[in-house]
Order: sequence, then C-alpha cells, then structure tokens
Amino acid sequence: MPDTASPDPTRRSAPPSGGAILAVEDLTVAFGGLKALDGVSLSIAAGEITGLIGPNGSGKSTLVNTVSGQLPVRGGRIRLHGGDVTGRRPDRIVRAGMARTYQIPRVPPTLTVEEVLSVPLLYAGRDRHRLPGLGDAASIAAFCGLGPLFRRFCGDLSVTDLRRLEIARALACAPDLLLLDEAMAGLSHEDSVEVMGLIRNVHGQGISIVIIEHLMRVITTLCHRVVVLNNGRLLAEGAPATVLADQAVREAYLGKGFAS
Repeated sequence: MPDTASPDPTRRSAPPSGGAILAVEDLTVAFGGLKALDGVSLSIAAGEITGLIGPNGSGKSTLVNTVSGQLPVRGGRIRLHGGDVTGRRPDRIVRAGMARTYQIPRVPPTLTVEEVLSVPLLYAGRDRHRLPGLGDAASIAAFCGLGPLFRRFCGDLSVTDLRRLEIARALACAPDLLLLDEAMAGLSHEDSVEVMGLIRNVHGQGISIVIIEHLMRVITTLCHRVVVLNNGRLLAEGAPATVLADQAVREAYLGKGFAS
C-alpha cells in the first residue's frame, strides 16, 4: 500500500466550483493487443483538485499521456471545456488550456531557468492576462520559489528545484487545467510539504489540477476528489476518505489476503 502517514495539518484548498473542465468518454488506449485503458469514463470539475491513484501499471500515466495528446486513442472521446480534443497535437491541447508536468523532469541542463520559462511564454499562445501578476518569466519564477535561481543553469538545480521548475514551466502556459505526474517523487518530507504549498497556490490562481500520486498524505491533504484506476479501468471515485476506505481499492493495492 502507498504511504499512509497522517495528513499534513495544512488546510485543504477551497472546494470545487463545479462544471466539467475535462471529460473522458469510453477512452481506450492499446499497445499491441494490451489495453492500457479499457473504456474509461470520468470527468474533472472546474476548480477541483483531483487525485489520480492506483497500483503500478493501472493506467494513470497512460491516461495523462493520452489526454495531453502524447499517445494515440483507439476509441472514445476527450473533451476540454466541452470541445473535442481527441487526437489533437500536444501544442494545440496546450493552446486549448491544458498543461502538464513529467514524473522525470525534462529540462535541458544547459539552459537557464529564465530560458526554460521563456519558451512557453513565447509559444503557448495563451492569454497572459488570465493569471494576474504572472505575465513574465521572472514573476513566474518568483511565484514558484525560483527567483534566486533565475539565471542558474538547470543542470545545477536540486531535485526539489527541478520539481518547482516543472510546475513553473507548465504555469507559463497559462493553463486552465494542470496535470501533475508524481510531482513529489524523490522529495524529502519537508520538501514535499513545500511543493504541496506551491500546488495549493497554483490552485488559488483558479487552475484546476489533477495529481498522480502514491503518497496518500498528499492525496488526503490536497484533493477534493479521488479517481482510482486498476488494470486500465475505473475502479472507484469520490471523496478521499470514502475511496481510501473502499475494500476494492484496498485489495487493488494490497491483494485480497492483506486488505481485510
């Protein structure tokens, strides 16, 4: 079972405002004869922080890679703001309002923080005015705790700072929906608490968030709702406390011999 340490005492962000920002309808993705996603349907409410959890190989990263345009769809539909984005190129999905981070940070080590943030500011094609005070690379870096490192080469950054930079780069796309793929991976408890605070601040900018995470204290601290995948299918969804107490969810993580 993933980490089940008690929740961080920091308060949870405001509850969701309602209305679907992302809808996935009967989504199927296959690699050869293996269905990585098998008819998954779910929706993400505007203003919501949603946790996406499940055992290894359950389809979490495949779902994020597919809705962000990086994997082809065999069947089903992906709708962002009600518009069909199924099969669109990643850059067009970014322009429609979705950005993402990666489990393994993908930043050129020979570029500075300033240069990395300048790329989405130039090419994302989004209205900069929707995030007041975050219209340039310096302000985004400062918001994400990278102000003192603004002209530092990415190859010299710590793991924690690279995590911050991944979020900052996504924030530079001015997204309506942000997908975070294991943003706490490799962080100490203290550093993960700081990054959780950053995620809460990003949510405070009116950005809906989906978090793939194995640390249950992160899920119970930040998330309004949890979606569970198992074997490429939707297993459960609902409030964190309800979902994490579900017997089928516990069996998916621990096996039937350990979940009772």
